Order: sequence, then C-alpha cells, then structure tokens
Amino acid sequence: MLQRIRDAVTIANNPTSDAETKKQALEFLTQAKSDANAAQLFSSLLNDGATDDLTKFVALQVLNDIVTESSNNTSQQSLIYIKDVVVELLRNKVTNNIRNPEYFRNKVAELVTGLFYAMYGDVNNNHWVSFFQDMISFLSIEPLTKAPSQDFSQLGLDYFLRICGFINSEIADQTFVRSKDIQLKNNNIKDTMRLNDIHRLVTIWLNSLKTLIPQQQQQQQQNSTSLAVLALSCIGSYISWIDLSLIINPEYISVICNFLDFHGTRIACAQALCEIIAKKMKPMEKLTLLSMLNLTDKVATVEHDDLEVYEQLAKLSSSIGLELAIVLDQCNDGEPTPELQEVAIAADQQILTQVAPLVFKFMSHEYDSVTQQCFTFISQYLSFLKKVFALGGKPGSAIAIVSRKQPLDAQHQEFILSLLNICFKKMRIDESSDEDADDEIEEFMETIRSKLKIFQDSIAVINPTLYLENLSNHIQTCLGCPDWRDLELGIYQMHNLSESIRNNLFGLNKNEISTSQPAMVMSKFMGILLQNSAVFQMDNQYVEILFFELVVRHNSYLSGEKDEIALLNIFCSNFGMFNKREKVRLRTWYLFSRLLKTTKPKFHVSILSEIIAKISPLLPIKVTSVNADGSEDDTTFDNQLYLFEGVGLLIGANCDSNYDLLDQVLTPLFTELESCISAQSQAPEVILQCHHILMAIGTLARGVHGGLVPENQVNNALVSKKLIERSLIEKFSNIAEVVLVTFSYFNKHENIRDASRFTFSRLIPILNNEMVPFGNKLIALFLESDLKMLEMNDFLGFLGQMIHMFRKDEGCYQLFNNLLTPVVSKLLVVLEGIENERTKEADSWYTNSNRENGKNLVLTDSFRDTIILKKAYYAFLQSFITNSVTSLLLTEKNRQILPTILTELLTYSPQEVQETSAMKLALNVLVNFVKFFGSGKCTDPNDVHAANIERLDGLNEFFISRSIPLVFEIPFKPEYKFNVKEGSFRIVATDLSRLLREVYLQSGGGSDINSNPCLAYMVNVYLPQIQFPQQLIVELVETLITSDQKAFEKYYINLITKLSS
Repeated sequence: MLQRIRDAVTIANNPTSDAETKKQALEFLTQAKSDANAAQLFSSLLNDGATDDLTKFVALQVLNDIVTESSNNTSQQSLIYIKDVVVELLRNKVTNNIRNPEYFRNKVAELVTGLFYAMYGDVNNNHWVSFFQDMISFLSIEPLTKAPSQDFSQLGLDYFLRICGFINSEIADQTFVRSKDIQLKNNNIKDTMRLNDIHRLVTIWLNSLKTLIPQQQQQQQQNSTSLAVLALSCIGSYISWIDLSLIINPEYISVICNFLDFHGTRIACAQALCEIIAKKMKPMEKLTLLSMLNLTDKVATVEHDDLEVYEQLAKLSSSIGLELAIVLDQCNDGEPTPELQEVAIAADQQILTQVAPLVFKFMSHEYDSVTQQCFTFISQYLSFLKKVFALGGKPGSAIAIVSRKQPLDAQHQEFILSLLNICFKKMRIDESSDEDADDEIEEFMETIRSKLKIFQDSIAVINPTLYLENLSNHIQTCLGCPDWRDLELGIYQMHNLSESIRNNLFGLNKNEISTSQPAMVMSKFMGILLQNSAVFQMDNQYVEILFFELVVRHNSYLSGEKDEIALLNIFCSNFGMFNKREKVRLRTWYLFSRLLKTTKPKFHVSILSEIIAKISPLLPIKVTSVNADGSEDDTTFDNQLYLFEGVGLLIGANCDSNYDLLDQVLTPLFTELESCISAQSQAPEVILQCHHILMAIGTLARGVHGGLVPENQVNNALVSKKLIERSLIEKFSNIAEVVLVTFSYFNKHENIRDASRFTFSRLIPILNNEMVPFGNKLIALFLESDLKMLEMNDFLGFLGQMIHMFRKDEGCYQLFNNLLTPVVSKLLVVLEGIENERTKEADSWYTNSNRENGKNLVLTDSFRDTIILKKAYYAFLQSFITNSVTSLLLTEKNRQILPTILTELLTYSPQEVQETSAMKLALNVLVNFVKFFGSGKCTDPNDVHAANIERLDGLNEFFISRSIPLVFEIPFKPEYKFNVKEGSFRIVATDLSRLLREVYLQSGGGSDINSNPCLAYMVNVYLPQIQFPQQLIVELVETLITSDQKAFEKYYINLITKLSS
C-alpha cells in the first residue's frame, strides 16, 4: 500500500503524465486519505527511508487535514496518535541533525500548529497544556530559556521559531476575517499563552538573538542569519498582542537594534522595529520609546546596500516619522496641557532635526520603490502642518476654518522647501525611461507623480506665497531646458498651478481669483508657452499630448483672439492634428473639438477660410477594410467626426453670419455620396462609405448649431429660431433633401437607416418647423423598411423628439395625424415577430425559474427585446401627453387604431408584471389617457385641437370594463406573483389605485352608485362576480368616494396586504 501511495504521488506530480492517469492517481490518494487507518498509513511514510521528500510532504498535508477534521469532530484519538508521531519525528530530526528543505520544515511547523490549535488551552480542555515545555525539551533548546548559550540545537531552534510564527498566523493574523466563534477561541488561546507561556517564548527569542550576534560582521553564518531572521519575525508579529514591557525595555531593544548592522538581518530587523513602534501607546510613552531606539542615527549609517534593504529602511524611517506625527496630532487634540505641549514640541523637533533629513534622503533615492515608502509620513505630517500654519484653502472649507494660521517659522519653512525641491526632482520622468516605455511611464505617473502633486497642493494650502514663488521658478527653468523630460514636467507643473487656482488652494475671494497674482503668473506662462518654438519642434508624444491637454482645459488663460488663432494654427500643424503618431493625432482631433465647444471663438470668415483650408486634408473619408458584418476595425473615422464637429462650431460661431464656408466642406461629401449612389453595386464598402458621410454631415450640423446657440439654450427652439439666418436654413434644407435621396436608395441597410435618423435629428434644431415636410418623407421611408428591434426603439425616440420640438406646429400635428396609425401598426408587427421568437421557450423558462422575491428578471433575449421596445413605445405615447396632443388619438384617422393601443396598455403577461419598470411606464400612460379622454371627450386644457374633436361614444364604458378587472386581477391572481411589500410592486399598486380613481372621476364622480357607471359596474357586476366580500365592497366604494388620491392609495395598498396575507 505504501508503494502504491508513493507511485500515485509521483504520477500526480509528473508533468509528463497524461490527464487520465493523473486523475486516477488523485482519486486513489483521495480514497486513501478517507480510509479509517489513514493517520497510521501516512504517518508510516514519514519515517520510511524509501520515501522521498515530496511524498513525505504529501503525507504531512494529509495528516494536517486529518488534524483539522478531528478538531472539528472533537475526536481526540486521531489527534493523540498524530501528536505522538510528530513528536517522535521532530525528536529524530533534531537528534540526528537531519535538515530537510525549508518547505518541508514549514509543513512540519504547520502540522504542529494544527495540533496546538486543537489541543492547547482551556478552550480545548487542556489536552496539551505542556505544549511549549514539550517543544522546548525535545527540540533541545532548554539552555535558551535561562541565558544565551551555544549549547542548543540550531535545527531545533529553527523548528521552534517556525512553529511560533505559524501559531501567531493562526490565532492573531488580522489579514483574514474570522467568524465570531473562531475569534473567541483565538482570544482564549492568546489569554492562556499570555498567562502561562509568553514569558518563555520572549526569553528564548532574546537569548537566541544574543547568541546569534556575531563578534564581527563577516562571521555571521547563513544558519545564524536565518535563525535571527525567524526570531525577529516572531518578535514583530507577537508585539501587537503581548505585554509591551516584555520586549520594550532597554536590553531587548538594544539587542534587536544590533541586527541593523548586518546585511542579512537588516530587512527582518527593520520590519520588527516597524511593528514595535507602531504599537499604540500614550504620547509620552511613544516619544520615550522612539528616543530610546534612536534609530535615525543607526539607519543613516547604512550605505551601499541592495534595493530591498533600502526600501525597508525607508519604510522604517517613514514609520518613525509617522508615529511622531501621530503624537503631534494626539497632543493637539482637545485642550493641550503644559505636559502635552512639551511632548509635542519634542516630537516636532525630532521630526525636523532627525527624521526629515533621513526621510528626504530616501525620498530622493533613484528608485521610485524607495521613494514610495516615505509617503505615509509626509502625508501625515503635512496634515498636521495644515492645521497649524495653513493660510490658503477655499474660504469656508474645513482646513481654512480649522487652521490656527500661525506664522511659518524658519525650521518648518526649510522642511517645506526641501520637500518641494524633492517633489520637483522626483516628478521628472527618469532618464532610464525612453519615450516608448508607455507602461513604465504610466505606472510612474499613477504611483509617484500623482502622490507628489498632492504634497505640492498641501504646501500651496500651508503657504501660498512660498508655493507660488518656488513653483514659478521651477516652471521657468523647465520651459527653458532642451530635454523633453524637462519640457514635459514644465507643462505638467503649469497644469498643477492652474488646478490649484481652479480649486482655490490660495484661499482667495471668488471675485479676486481671475485678477490675482497666481492667475497673472499662469497667463504669463501660457503666453511664454505659446511662443516657445522649442516646444513645437519637440518630437515627443508626452510633450505633444500634454501641451494640448493643458491649453484646452485651461483655455481661460489665453489672451484674446491673437492667442486663439495662434493656438488653432498649432493644432493644424505637424505638432498636432497632422502628427505622424496616430495616438497624438487622434487625441488632438478630440481636443480640437473640445476646445471649440468651450470657447466658441467668433472669427471673421477670412480667418476661418484659412483655418478650414488647413484642416481640409483631414476631412476626406476613407473606408479601409470591411468585416463580414459590414463594420470596420479602424477607429479613425470615429475620431474624424470630432473634426467635422469642430469645423461646424467654427462656422456656426463666425461673427459675419456668413455660412458659405459650409459649401467648402459639404461639396466634397455630396460628390462622394453621388458616387456611392451611382455605384454599380451596393457593396459593403459603398454602404459603409455612405454611412460615414451621412454621420459626418449630421455631426457637422450639430457643430453649426452648437456654434450658433448658447450652451444653456441648445434645446430651446425659440432661441434657435431667432439666431438662425434664412441662408443657413436653405443650406440645411438642401442637406435634408440629399439625406432623403440617399436614404431612399439605401433604405434596406440598417446602418444607413441609423445614420439617416442621426442626421435628421441634428437638422431638426436648425430647420425647426421647416423640417416637417422632410420628416413626413423620412418617416414614410422608415415605415417601408424592415426595421429591427433596436432600430424601432431609436425610431420611436426620434418621433418623440419631433413631437416635442414641433408640438405647436399645425403641419406637424397633421403629419402625426396621418402617420400615427402606420407607426403603431409597424410597431405591432415588430413586437409580433419578437413574440413569435420567445413563445417557444418563455413559458418553460418562467415555469422553471426560481423567483424567490419577485425581483425584476429578464428571462430570455427575446423577452428582454420585448420589454425594451415596449418601454420605448410607452415613452412615445407619453410624449403625446407631455406635449398636449392627446387629441391625435381621437381623430377620425386614428380612432380605428385606438382600441389596439388601449388593449396593449391593458394587457399584461405574468412575466411583464414582474418587469415593474415597464409596468410603471405603461400604467402612467394609461392613467393620463383616462384623465384626458376617459369620458370619451378630450379634456386636456392645453390641447389646442381638443375642441375640434368629437366625443367618442363607448370609450368610457371600454375603460370601465377593462380597467377595473386589471386593478383587482394583478394584485390578487397567483400567477402574477405580486408582492406588495416590495418597493417596486408597491409603486405599481399606487399606479393601479390612481387608475381606478381616475376611471371613477371620468365616469362622473359623485356618491350616487346608479348615476356613476364605474361604481355601478363595480358594485353590481364585477365585484360580486369575483365573490368579493360584501362588507369590503361597501368599504371600498365609500373610501373611493370620500377620500383624496393619497388616502385612497394608502387604503388600496392596505387592502392588498390584508387580502394577500
């Protein structure tokens, strides 16, 4: 059996074994592990000379699992057996000095820890109360419990220290979230250890370290180093939960600190010291500890070590500073006493004279990983300095209110200046990073530069004058350097300066910001930058992109038309939109549009003509390769649209109100469209080219309108009408004709339909009501097309936009009077197609689904499509209500389709009821329909056509006979699974109550049942028919008659709750 286990382990770990053989080997091992004699079987492998280390490792893991299972099952028999096996194993290893690989020793330590966790302490009925004494004994380290000694087993100490480390991980590691029961058990074990054994462990660690300290640095052997590292690790991990006095005393601390002198133990020693000084104490105690350690002098002497050591020493130095900064905060919280003030002064002096120079040394290190270690201290100390010295910060902000605004003394000023200079130095992209090291530079910007900027901002708040003076000098220096790294940093610091002005870190009054010294300095640098030819000759993507990001975001510092024209010429150069690098080129296209959207410069046509002539080479649209689905992978065109929008903005905002320049852009596009239409075949390339041109025309139109109309009035039709010249309307009417011709020729293609709708939507604000005749043709063409769900969804949105824009236009009213019935019929055809797809599977999906709480759930793709389209349909119907044209539904042309519309609003499947978001839209439309024509006559006071529409007989009776069953069936029929306790269903119930009350009111209101058809139908027909209790009928009707809407809603919800329970 043992040989079979060895073979199985070998096969399972052999990379050349096939999958099936590995599977069989693993199954065999699993079966062997579950055997009743598994503990005996796998234990025998540990002492078998024929077993290799790998198999022994597997055996240890199996025994570890058995210990865990036995502990959970409170089975002591297996635990005692494994305990004896492990004790004998360790005794044998130590006696014969058998040093297995480190992974093996760790696995043994893990197994011993498992036994400890299952048998030690009151919580385990003290099954192994002498755990630590036994370990000390058979690991042959008893002499270390009394004094430093060479008479102990180094291997035994190795095992002991590893076991100590694993025990701490098991009972005290805060990395993992543990259950309450586990935490209680861990606390119990720690209490027992504190009471009985911790003093033993601490003594062993101390005497071990004393023994392991070499007389000369070169004498430190590898075994001694590893033991010292383990001992220091134990001290660092246990310090958080044991008595401080056991370790924090002069003798112990002195021994620990000695290990900073040796290369092999510096990291472990620094880590242990970090844990020690992080221990929570009172301010005076913490200051005493840090003074006793006097670590800064020792750390400062370390030179020429490897990177990992420097990182840890930097972290240690930062930790010292952090703890001192925390002492400062604690001393300044609340009412300061003379004693606390004395402690605070001492802590601050220690920071300024000892810690800061050391931290700055590490912060200036060439490797960013060392620099990073210092950030926690710097952040904490700057936070303290802001509370004491801050002169800046937005007026009314927390820091401006809290700050004591004390004068900045020389020592603190020196600290701030040193920190600023280090920030300036470390913000620069390293010489080792060339332009192509994108990932490396991006990481630097995220992890280092962004944090240093925060420090700069804090300094700006502490002393704005000092910040502005030094940052200005730094920018001036950088902009005058030929190296791209310096130029890039200068531009970046200009961005930081502008952001500090924008965020008012200088603490200025709002009306003073634009004329303040920081703003003037920023304007000066912006002028210098625009005139700095060295920048525009710099062939570097970081300089190029950052320049355009700066001038676009902070364009308010441009000084008038001269700077604007100069900047646009820079955009139109090889430095910008014609850049050889695609990344720079495409980014500047976007920023070009963004700049013009923000500034909307008003140039004369003569200047515009030159600018557009420069941009023109970028405007031809080229389709490269087309995929099988008619799309393309190249993103150039998507970015090219920013150029068309930018050109549109320039033309729209021109101060001469001359729009002939449009022809310069449109003529090539129209010519290309003509070529597409006259092409012999509608090849994918032709269709995509046509789509791109239509999108470009629509985007150009959007830009023109954006240039004409103020940003906050873009959707105001009256403002647009006043600002738009007749000549522009004529040009856009021509565009509409061209789009219609193109659409009619390619209307079988979905992407052409999408582009045509997109373009027409952008023409609407300019053409205004002159769009209606074109809209008539466009809608007719859409209705002839084979529309898909998403297209129909977007088409309904387009129609809703037209209704809103032209709600007061008689031509639009007649347009929709003619087209409403065809539109609804088309919608029903699309819905029917989707319904046919989902009928085959929807019922089984719904039946088999687990709907525990009635949450919204999309069952299938086709059901999802149905819901999406119905929401768009309900929004389309809502636009008739919102824009006061509900009379359209009652005209002679649309009376035939009205029952279909209303039936759709009054019919719901169980799945649709569960989709409460759609239900709420539908019921809101239905309630408003009842409100405005529930009596058969259109009563909307804002509908100018209402008086001309004749009463529709029978409509009130239709609403009564269909709405009342809906109000009582949806909440009470089991198949609807209506849970009124859930918020979304509660809203639906509220809408149902509104529906019932509106039907009652539109039926005449009043208290006479016989004169109100709604009450008569409920009392005499429907409610008795469904066997509704007579007492509740009387109560319901009385509440409906006497209550307002809010009270009836409450009653109706309570009624559902009572009858559903």
